[in-house]
Amino acid sequence: MTLTTGDPDAPHSGGDVSSVPRHDKLAVHDAFTDRVREMCAHPGTQQALRVGLGRTMDEMPGRTHAALLRHGLIPERTNSVDKRAYYAVAALIASRPRAERRADAAARQEAATRPEKDDPSLDEGSAFVAADEPDARGGQRQSVWGSSFGESLAGLTTRRGRPAAVSDGTAAVSSIQQDKTSGVEQRLHLLVRQDIDGVHRMLPPLVRQLGSAGLAVDYGRLLYDLVRWPHRRDDVVLRWLEDYYRTLRRAERPV
Repeated sequence: MTLTTGDPDAPHSGGDVSSVPRHDKLAVHDAFTDRVREMCAHPGTQQALRVGLGRTMDEMPGRTHAALLRHGLIPERTNSVDKRAYYAVAALIASRPRAERRADAAARQEAATRPEKDDPSLDEGSAFVAADEPDARGGQRQSVWGSSFGESLAGLTTRRGRPAAVSDGTAAVSSIQQDKTSGVEQRLHLLVRQDIDGVHRMLPPLVRQLGSAGLAVDYGRLLYDLVRWPHRRDDVVLRWLEDYYRTLRRAERPV
């Protein structure tokens, strides 16, 4: 299924390329999350960032501001709504155990082998199309948008949904179908109905659940989507839902 909206900056998926770079629009967000991971190597800084978890900007402790602002991690001229996204993602990263932070970083590098290419069937600027520039050979330079939070939650569902063999040798009914009417899917549908305050409230327990299941989160992509949520919420919601169900479909295909 191809989705079309009016956002030319929104990611679009499809195709395979052996190795391609992350999209340029993720660069500032990836740089921020990489720096936060480095800072979390210092226990005091990690704690200062972690205490910001689930807080509004008005509730943010002074030491959290200091940890982020002293090193210039927040881009200049960032408005208060966008700042909250940066603070929230920093707190989410800092709340992860060291092993999970490393796994998140490794997963982001691995995701560079799964590109999201332009769909020639879409009109220019019709949305979910990565506006890539031509490469030296005159073709389109491909790039990846990483893994959306919808795809991460689908990973949780498919991990739960691995079919087990039964005594007569047939495959048991996959619990993926059961999850579609409960658990993960319900939480995703609740999440995408939220305003920005609701999203920030719901993310910490969902991220903890992913970590407990050994699943990584693409924080650079999550930050990109949170910054866009107040003014591009419908586009982000469609992207998360499409990624969730596309991942389920891939998992359900016969091997």
